[in-house]
Order: sequence, then C-alpha cells, then structure tokens
Amino acid sequence: MDGLRISGGYEPLEMEVGTNSIRPDRVEKVAGCHFFNDLLFGSAQREKSMRLLAALPLLLLLSTLALAQDNPDPMRRVRDLEDRVKKLEEELKKLQDELAELKKSTVPTQAKPRQAGQLLWKLDMTSDLKGSGSLADLDGDGKLELVFGSYFNDQHVYCVEAATGKVRWRHASDGGPLDASTTCIDLDGDGKLESLSADSASGSLYCLAHDGKLKWTLKLPSGTDSPCAVADLDGDGKLEIVVGTMWGGRGGGKNGRVCCYSAADRQLIWQRDYPGCVQSEPVLLDLNGDKILDVVTTSWRGDNCIHAFEGRTGEPLWTFQTADDERNKGMGMYHGVALNKAADTIFAATCQGDVYAINLKGEQVWHLKFKDYLFGATLVADLDADGTEELVFGGGTIYAVSTKDGALKWKQPMNKSLDRGAVLCDADGDGDLDVLFNDGHLVRALDAKTGEPSFEYNARFKGSRWESISSAPIVGDFDGDGLLEYFGVIGLGTSELDGKNNYGMAFAITLGGKGAAWSTFRANLRRTGNPAHR
Repeated sequence: MDGLRISGGYEPLEMEVGTNSIRPDRVEKVAGCHFFNDLLFGSAQREKSMRLLAALPLLLLLSTLALAQDNPDPMRRVRDLEDRVKKLEEELKKLQDELAELKKSTVPTQAKPRQAGQLLWKLDMTSDLKGSGSLADLDGDGKLELVFGSYFNDQHVYCVEAATGKVRWRHASDGGPLDASTTCIDLDGDGKLESLSADSASGSLYCLAHDGKLKWTLKLPSGTDSPCAVADLDGDGKLEIVVGTMWGGRGGGKNGRVCCYSAADRQLIWQRDYPGCVQSEPVLLDLNGDKILDVVTTSWRGDNCIHAFEGRTGEPLWTFQTADDERNKGMGMYHGVALNKAADTIFAATCQGDVYAINLKGEQVWHLKFKDYLFGATLVADLDADGTEELVFGGGTIYAVSTKDGALKWKQPMNKSLDRGAVLCDADGDGDLDVLFNDGHLVRALDAKTGEPSFEYNARFKGSRWESISSAPIVGDFDGDGLLEYFGVIGLGTSELDGKNNYGMAFAITLGGKGAAWSTFRANLRRTGNPAHR
C-alpha cells in the first residue's frame, strides 16, 4: 500500500506510510477543508489527531497480521500440526520408557518361603528360667501372650506379646525366684485369664490378673517348684488348685506336701505329706471309675514312690515303690508321670534309670532298666501314626519306646541332657511330626517316626560354660501367620551369690510347620504329658 487517500471533495490527501507524516501542502489544496485543517492543526485537539493519524499504519499492520493468523494457509497449518504431533509422540515415547524403568525398580521381589530357625524376637533378662512358660490370650483380644517366670537375680513374672516380645507387664517376687512353671486359666469366670506363678524359695503362690495386677497371694507350707494343676476335683463344677511343695517349712521336716485348695476362696481342702520333695506337677486322672479326677504325684530325694490320692478328699489310693540304686540313691523322680490317650496306663521314668508302666490300681505292667539319669519330663503320643502310642523320655540319651511292651523304637544321644522334656510338633515343615526339645544351648528336633535329626537351632549368645536353655519348650502360632513358632529362655542360672552372675535371654524362633499349640507344661492343665488331652 503506497498511501492513504482521504477524500475531501477535490483532491486526495496523501499520507506517506513510511514517514508517518502528512504533506501540509496537499492539505492546503483541498477545497473546503478549513474545518479539517482546524481539526488537524488547531490547538491541543490537532496534536491528538496527529498522533492518531500517525498510529494508523501500525494498527493496519497488526490487523493484517491478525487476519493472517486467523486464516492461515491450510498446507502450512497441516505442516505445523504434523510437527507438533511428532514432538508429542517423541515425548510420549520418552515418558513410556521412563515409566517402564520405574516399574522394574519398584516391583516387589517375590517373598521367599519362610525358613525354620529364624529369630523372631529376643528379650534380655538377668537370669534364666528353670520351669515352663504359658501361651494364652489373657485379655481376649485375639492376640497371644507368653507368661513366664525367672530365676535368681531377676525374679519376675513376665507377660510379653507372643508375636513381638514386647513386655506387657512384669510382676516382682517378694521373696525368691519365680521359676516354677506358670498356669493360665480363667479362675473367676469373667472371660479373662489369670496367671498362677509360685516362688520356689518362700512358697508364695501369686494369682495375677490379665493386666498383671495382683489378685491374691496364697502362702504355701514351703517353697515349691511344682507347676499347679487345675480342675474340678469334687464334681461341683468349681475349680480346685493342686500343687506340691518341697520338704521343710512349717513342721515339714523331711516331708513334702500335696495341697488342694478351692480356687474361689483359697481355702485348703486337703493336704497330704510324704518323704521327700514334691517337685512334680500333680497329674489328674480318674483312678477309681467314679468320674471324679484323682491326683498322682512323685517323690524327689525321698521315698522313691509314686503316690495316688482320691481327688475329692485326698485319701491315699495306692503307693507304687520304684527301685533304688547306690549311685543315685534317693533321687527318685523330679517330674510327674505321663498317661496314655485312654488314661488307663501310667508311665514313669526315674533318676535311677528305671522306666515303668503301671495300671490304675498301682500295679506294674512292665519295667525297663537303662544306664542313664532319666531326669526329664516324659511324653506319650502316637509318633508314627500306627495306632500305638510311644513313650518319650531321657537323660543323657533321648529314647522312644512302645507303650504296649516297652520295645525300643529309636534313641539319640544328647549333647547335654534332657531336662524339661520334649514336645510334639512339625518343626521342619515336612508335614509329619517331630519330637522337639532343648539340649544345652541348642533347640533340636528329631523325626518322630525314625528318630533322625530334622531341625536344629543354636541359641548361644554369651557362651559361658554353663549357659543353657533350661526352660521347657513352648510351641504355637505366635504371630497369626498359620505357622508354628518356638519359645524358650537361655542363660546362666545359679543360686550362688544370690545369682549375681546370672544372665538370660527370652527368645522366639520360627519353625517350619503347622499344627496345634503346645501351650503349657505337659501339654494341658491336668499335666498328663499327652497332647491327646489338650
């Protein structure tokens, strides 16, 4: 465009776009344009008009560009869009590649099957444990707790979460060590469990609520290592507590005692004395067919006898005399007897190396003799699923014999000794049963059918000469994953110097299999040593 022509009536008025100026001579020649001349050049209004006219070329240029933008060349628009799509595709490819790499790095690896023998948790203590803990849901919240005591230098009852080992509460003894096995049961019918634990030195029996608060204390005639047995012994629907005591105490002399108390009011129902310490857990069964449970206990360092009492009154039913020898004279039996599934045969192993099968009348069925100090608690179960139960016992060697005739099934040497007996579970996860026990600083298992080693865990942690797992095994599904775990306490426990050099560690490890829990000493609160009575 060469110029702008404004028609004034005669001659065009030209404005040079390139110079943004109007030729005055051309304006003057326009006929009848005095008004226009005044508009352009008169006072302040003329100045504004001049600026407006000067801006007209720029406004026209911008308008032209805007029209070009709104109405682009179609082919150019296609090329622009194709370029943009190509760039977007390239950017998308980069994002897809980055996402793929991120997924590779963040996809969780496939979890490996849980292995047996892994440490689940541990808890430092200042002594070991000579008895057994208990596995139970004390408060009814669906989660399991472990309740256990401790020896000199610690002297507490512990309650910990079975899954984590977190301490829920502790209760201190007012006397000696709390190393007798614990008992967990609902004594008052409120739906929550109480825990019974006894002081082996002073003879105080503590009843603790589910939250660890002391409900009552019962003073026994003397100290005790005897785990309580709890059941209805007179048929009235109410629970009784049966417990043994050591010799000594109030007028005891060299006699230990078997005591039966009402669980409701702690009143003594009956008490019987005989020579030696009643270290054993009372074993409850119906001996005379009256459908009332009776009581069988043993003698430690006393008369070497097995004693049977009528459950309701405590009247003696019979006494079975075991053999003695010069080497282990007077040791007798530390732990109690065991029962077969039918509860019609009683089995006992003595520190003199004798093993007996006895009928309900106290008569010998068969007898075996071993050159071994058979200290450990006994176990009865069908180990090989052939319909006949076996008896497991031991000292320096662990043995399995037929309950029918005493025929040897298998035996395995111990590294140390079988102190607190064995439990039955699938330790290695192969789907069949194992006999699991503590042996020094080792947790060991043997295939129940063959006696061949199937599992071992080394729990040593400080390594002193006498360090050992002296508690009884407890087994169950602690963490709700459907698989079994094991609980024990390892350490050093002695009464020398009041145990000032003692130390300990409670711990839980994984096992390989599934199955029923072994939640208390001797498998049940009747203390029969047979998982069929759980």
